[in-house]
Amino acid sequence: MLRNILALFVLVTMAATVSLAQTIVGSKHDLSTGGGITNKSTNETQVCIFCHTPHQTTVTATPLWNKVLSSQASYGVYASSSMNATPADIGGGTGTSNLCMSCHDGTVAVNNLGNKSTFGVPTMGSGVELDATGKIAAGRDANLGTSLTNDHPINFDYDATLATNDGGLVTPVSTAWVDAAHTIPLYGAKVQCASCHDAHKSTHGSFMRKSNAASALCVTCHTK
Repeated sequence: MLRNILALFVLVTMAATVSLAQTIVGSKHDLSTGGGITNKSTNETQVCIFCHTPHQTTVTATPLWNKVLSSQASYGVYASSSMNATPADIGGGTGTSNLCMSCHDGTVAVNNLGNKSTFGVPTMGSGVELDATGKIAAGRDANLGTSLTNDHPINFDYDATLATNDGGLVTPVSTAWVDAAHTIPLYGAKVQCASCHDAHKSTHGSFMRKSNAASALCVTCHTK
C-alpha cells in the first residue's frame, strides 16, 4: 500500500511539474516575485499584470493590454533580393508585434504599466537582465533594439499567392494558421513575432512554438 501511495505521489508531482513548465509561471516572462529572472519584482506577486489588465484604462491595445507601448516611430524592415514578401514597418503601431516590442526594443521599462495593483509601480530587483531604469539591458539577447532590419521579417501577408510567387514556402492552410496541426498562427493572414513565439510558455526554449530540432520550426513554413 505504501509503495502504491509513493508511486502515486511521484506521478502527481511529475504531472504538476510538467504542467508548470508549460505555462508562463516561473518563466522569464514571469516578472512577479516568483518569476524566472534575476531582476524579478520585489513587491508584485501578480504574474499577468505585467502585460494584461482586466479593466482597460490608458493603453489602447488588445488583448486587455496593460504595458505602455513603445513610441518608436520606425523599426525599419528586413530586405533581401530573394524575398517576395513585402513587410510593413510596425513603428508607431499597436499591432501584435508592437506588444512584444514594448519590452523587447529596450526603450520602455518592463514595469511601466497602465494599471497598477495595490503595490503601485512594481519595483524590480537588481540583476543582469534589466538596467537601473527597468528596461531590458543593452547587450542582452532579449533586447532587440530599435532596428528590425537584420531580423526575420514580420508584418507581411503570407498567403497562397506569396507561396506560389516564392516557390519555397508552404501554402498556409488558412488566414489563421500556416499548418494543419495549428502550431504556427497567422494574425490577419500576416506573420508576426507571435507566429514563431508563444509568450505564455517556453516548453521548447526561447518561447518557441515548436521544437526547432532539425530545423522543424523553420520547415513548417520554408521548403528550401
